[in-house]
Amino acid sequence: MKEQDTEILDAALDAALNELANITGIRINIDHYDYKNSDGYRYDAIGSLTIGDKVIPLAIELKARPTLAMVEQAKLTQANIQMLIVTSYVNPIMAERLKEKDIWFLDSAGNTYIKHPQLFVYIKGNKSTEKPTTRASRAFYPSGLKVVYAFLCNPELVNAPYRTIAEIADVALGTVGWIINDLTQLGFIVDMGSRGRRLKSKRKLLERWVISYPEKLRPKLEIGKYKALNPDWHQTIQLTPFQAYWGGEVAADQLTHYLKPEIFTLYLPENEAIKLSLTNKLRKDPAGNIELLKPFGILTIRPITR
Repeated sequence: MKEQDTEILDAALDAALNELANITGIRINIDHYDYKNSDGYRYDAIGSLTIGDKVIPLAIELKARPTLAMVEQAKLTQANIQMLIVTSYVNPIMAERLKEKDIWFLDSAGNTYIKHPQLFVYIKGNKSTEKPTTRASRAFYPSGLKVVYAFLCNPELVNAPYRTIAEIADVALGTVGWIINDLTQLGFIVDMGSRGRRLKSKRKLLERWVISYPEKLRPKLEIGKYKALNPDWHQTIQLTPFQAYWGGEVAADQLTHYLKPEIFTLYLPENEAIKLSLTNKLRKDPAGNIELLKPFGILTIRPITR
């Protein structure tokens, strides 16, 4: 799910719920973005709608502009889960078609259809007051992801001087202000005036970071893939001389003692890669199961105290 899409989803939820909260008392929470169920069906998000004591699981589909073809072809009956379409705007004609198909929807203008034994909401005709933005947030592009990672590791860093943030995240000083502004607009940073800034919705921010990292930042960190002559190389390797740290499956196994790693990921300075590969008899191989990546930011190459 693209970062711009999550902005549309969040904007639609915020706008619609602001309109409905006072008269209905309903709440909608997002649990996970880009979720795949046990049957292999992928949803843009999953969450729940709460009406009094009743909690209804939701499978959320994001549609930039619902079309009649989409209405006819949509798979709306999934076992044990209610479908909800979230969009930037639903015009009155489309609202009627969605209602006829009993498709729950809400949009950024507050237009909504929800039909439940304990609640019926149908709002149409509200006009979109904002033009959709085409600028993707800097916070979820490479430099922004470095700053977000630093904030997630140390939430108090949001109150540090911009120069300190730039040095720790290893980004240009001029980008820090833009990224903080974007995170503030997205609701992840709250400016409390004289009491400073506060990072909020950290779990949701982490989920969005995890979605963006493989596509935006990780490709820029790749040094190369390798294959080991000795299958037990990882059990005897010394990491400290190369300023290297385990990542990925090996790091997860060391924390959980549950996984059996198949891909071996190491973060280390690029100028140490040749020495590490020679010392441990690693050969470059595009299909190899050893990945060497450059670290990003000071926090990735020194221990982080909990």
